[in-house]
Amino acid sequence: MEPSSSDPTLLVEVDRSTLHQLIVKLLQRKGMFAAEGEIVAERMIEADLLQRFGDGTGTLPEYLEAMDLGDIDPRARLITINETAATAVLDGSTGMGHVATTKATAMAIEKANSVGIGTVVIKNSRPCGDLGGIASLAARQGLLGLVTTSFNEGGSDPLNHHDLAWAIPSPAQSTPLIHRQLSQQGDASLAVLCSVLSTGLSGAGASPRKRKAVRVANTVDYSIIAVSPDKIGTKDAFLAMSQSISSVASDRPANSTTVPLHQADASRLAELAAKIKFPVSW
Repeated sequence: MEPSSSDPTLLVEVDRSTLHQLIVKLLQRKGMFAAEGEIVAERMIEADLLQRFGDGTGTLPEYLEAMDLGDIDPRARLITINETAATAVLDGSTGMGHVATTKATAMAIEKANSVGIGTVVIKNSRPCGDLGGIASLAARQGLLGLVTTSFNEGGSDPLNHHDLAWAIPSPAQSTPLIHRQLSQQGDASLAVLCSVLSTGLSGAGASPRKRKAVRVANTVDYSIIAVSPDKIGTKDAFLAMSQSISSVASDRPANSTTVPLHQADASRLAELAAKIKFPVSW
């Protein structure tokens, strides 16, 4: 998803801790476990800190609506279908993509730290927000992170819209180097690559899927790859090379105590907070 306008006149700063707690409480009201609500809150807030508002907390009402419609299972189990030392295939069970991809990335990181590379694919999940944020989870651990999706935004064409993001650790910056790309912005070969890595490897099949009324309720498959330069033995050269690659990074510290939100999104979240009698200051 592309970020919305970042015009500062449309933004308000909200308390991060309060926002985090509100997200978790709203998700718990739908039946989600607190620990998984924490994951969703972190991924959404990280997107807002990068001013990628189309992936941030402003999307929460859509996810809540999809849960009400039964299109997202708030207590979905992430089921391991097959696993080896370097790979795994998971079923997201129609759960939140933020949770599935975060857990899958942790699994890929563990495998990469053990054998040099970890590839974890997920089928039957839902959108996870900012793919760059997922890829950066590996980069924060000193690894190369790559994430692709099979999300078909455009209908019947299986190669219409696939997202890709990669991230690498940066020796010169506090945040990883992140790159995001849509297959629509490149040639068809990128779409084929994303489709093969996600839908193909997950075993989900390439049949067109019926579009859901709520955008975030649509099925997404993922492929997450983590590579350990340290385990491979090329860490120093890898980090040196990363200095020459352009970054798309936040100019706001990741530990910022406030979060920028669009005024309309902040107001909508305040309305949801009022319904559950949760006090907010914005």
